[in-house]
This record gives sequence, structure tokens and C-alpha cells, in this order.
Amino acid sequence: MSEAELTPEREQLIAEARQAIADTWTDANALVTHIAAVIETATGVRLPTGRPSIMDASREQLMAADHRAQHVTAALDIVLRQWAWGDARTLGELMPDLPEGVRERIVDNFVKAGIS
Repeated sequence: MSEAELTPEREQLIAEARQAIADTWTDANALVTHIAAVIETATGVRLPTGRPSIMDASREQLMAADHRAQHVTAALDIVLRQWAWGDARTLGELMPDLPEGVRERIVDNFVKAGIS
């Protein structure tokens, strides 16, 4: 269903859900900051409160990321360059129309990439 086909009720529900998700992230971030502050006050140890910077990645972590990226690229090469999408608008709509072996290769690459 396209967004143009949304009824006012569905649009309202979607808007409320988006706001609830944003509020949840705001509350979660505030709680993480609070926990880290309590621990720092009690122990003197500063805990990280966000995702680690890519600049802190080790060689092994970067090699693992490269391995995952190669599998994502292999899956996307199949999905985006080797098959016509026809009327499919999502990967989930495209997959049933592909030969079983092709579906397996795509899924295998996404699994190896850590995306499944």
C-alpha cells in the first residue's frame, strides 16, 4: 500500500507510532546517560554511552566488517543487477519469483553478512 492510499486514521496511527518511537529513544538515551553518571560517581569509571567510534575499531574488527560487506555486495549484485524486478517493490516481493538456487544464494550471503 502506498502512502497515497493511507486513510486519515492510518496516517494518524503512523504519526503517533513515529512519535512513540522517538519518545522511547529519547527516554532510553536519558536512562543510559543517568546510569553512566551514577557509575562514574560511585567508581570514577566513565562508561561509554553511545556506539563506539569507527576510529576505535581494531584490525580484526575491520576485517570482520570487510567480510560482512563482501557478502552484502554479493547478495546485492544478484538482487539488483542480475534480476528484473517487474512489479516487485520490495525484496520480499521479489524473492518468491526467483529460482530456488538463486534465493538460497541471496539468503546465504545475507546470513553470512549478519543480515537476516
